[in-house]
Amino acid sequence: MLIGTENKGKFISLILKPPSLRGLIKVHNTKTPICPIVNLKNAPSYKLAKMFTNILKSYIPLPNVYDVQNSVQLMRDLSDIPFVPGLKLASLDILDTYTNIPTEDVTNIISSLCKAHNLDKTLTKDILTITRLIVTQNYFWFKGNMYVQKKGLAMGAPTSSIFSEIYLQYMGNTLIYDVLQKTRIEGYFRYVDDILIVYNENLTDINEIHNRFNSISPDLNFILELEQDDGLNFLDLTIKKTTTKMIFNIYRKPTTSDNIIPNNSCHPSEQKLAAIQYFINRINTYDIGHAEKQKETEILKQIVYNKFHTSILSRIRKSKTKPDSENQRKRGAKFTYIGKETR
Repeated sequence: MLIGTENKGKFISLILKPPSLRGLIKVHNTKTPICPIVNLKNAPSYKLAKMFTNILKSYIPLPNVYDVQNSVQLMRDLSDIPFVPGLKLASLDILDTYTNIPTEDVTNIISSLCKAHNLDKTLTKDILTITRLIVTQNYFWFKGNMYVQKKGLAMGAPTSSIFSEIYLQYMGNTLIYDVLQKTRIEGYFRYVDDILIVYNENLTDINEIHNRFNSISPDLNFILELEQDDGLNFLDLTIKKTTTKMIFNIYRKPTTSDNIIPNNSCHPSEQKLAAIQYFINRINTYDIGHAEKQKETEILKQIVYNKFHTSILSRIRKSKTKPDSENQRKRGAKFTYIGKETR
């Protein structure tokens, strides 16, 4: 494609536009803090970082010893813990995880993992070179000024997730493992930056555990939350203790709106139905009581009736009921969203 002289400068400025910083409000938090997100799509290392994420997963797979993949696995693992008197629940939340991950430690850990997996020296050198290149390109543009993030990983970088996971899993299998052994913790489960701890108050001091975790790294700050009324909220679960076992209910944060894509939107039908299918799958797969299933079913009905026509609800129920004539007359078009051109 040929570019005219009068448009060439404008085109080049678009291509070379530096990463920009924007604020994303955490609407799920009652205090609605603003999370700084860097849009790195125009950065020179963006495509390399996306490709590098898959390379790391391929050459240095993570053991995932203490990680939980979802709530179903967590319920199953908690049910395997022998229930004894004095059993307590607590959670630890890592404050601002990405921006506090020590990047130099990440590079050293990746080097150790390459040696542990017996990777070729040339391949190891290339992996470490790319790692250093990506973690040092922490710059962004904001209100006409250029800034450099001096420590931590950038929120919005494709590799921040894998670098953070490599660091946290390494710490979990080394220093945190020593803490778990010395404090005799009954159960330790981590999902990204949220940690659930099951302990016996007759054998373990939770405040000692908290202090030990905060002494692991000067860069990470762990926030402790104790159970209340024999229960604790973790992920989308409320974990309650009875006299003989743990029971589970579905937890909704105070800021949860249960908003879904309305039926009259121009989104593809599979996208509009995805949230509803998630709610149905949660009801069917979570180990919750009959009363809780009935409650969630009624909530789902209300969500669907608020946003969808009766025909959609019938489709979800796998009913053969045909939509009414009014709905049949309404036709729409589907467009893949690609920015302002779609509008």
